[in-house]
Amino acid sequence: MCIECMNLSAEEMASGNIKKWCLLCRVPLLHKSTIEFFERVKKRMKQNDPEAYYELGDAYNRGRWHLPQDDRKAFELFKQGSELGSCRAHYESGYAYYYGEGVEKNVKKAIHHWKLAAIGGHEQARYNLGAIEGNNGNVERSVKHYIIAAKCGFELSLKVVGECYEAGYITKDDYASTLRAYQASVNEMKSEERTKAAKVKD
Repeated sequence: MCIECMNLSAEEMASGNIKKWCLLCRVPLLHKSTIEFFERVKKRMKQNDPEAYYELGDAYNRGRWHLPQDDRKAFELFKQGSELGSCRAHYESGYAYYYGEGVEKNVKKAIHHWKLAAIGGHEQARYNLGAIEGNNGNVERSVKHYIIAAKCGFELSLKVVGECYEAGYITKDDYASTLRAYQASVNEMKSEERTKAAKVKD
């Protein structure tokens, strides 16, 4: 579920319109203890839920849920989540390989994971691939990555596409079509709930 849907659900629960239950598990949302919460995550992991591996990996990565910050443990969980198909886990595995966090640095493996994440729709991974191609002098391939990410509504990529246009790497028509696709994507994703979520995030 996206953060906007989660926020909307939380508001509905707070107002008493729906029960305070997990919308996926159909059990009381408020767990009695951290131990109970981990039991639920482990249950999802036993069912090969890739996002459960990602979430627990993210907890170790950031030191959340009263867990120690542990790059190695986080990487192992991201690796398992990516093997099960989570594009977010692929992105984090790529990040770990690229910066050598919890695993030996390996740019080739980082690129491999970011490619799989990008195929799954992860715009930041697509942006990273564009940056790597640009650094390697592959301008044409770099611009293609940036354009794809921008058309999906990734603002940072749109900024780079604009810079590429000013530098003469793409045509006016390509830039215009990217702008239209970006705006269409942003408009499609607009909602009152997402506006509220953005305010909360800020």
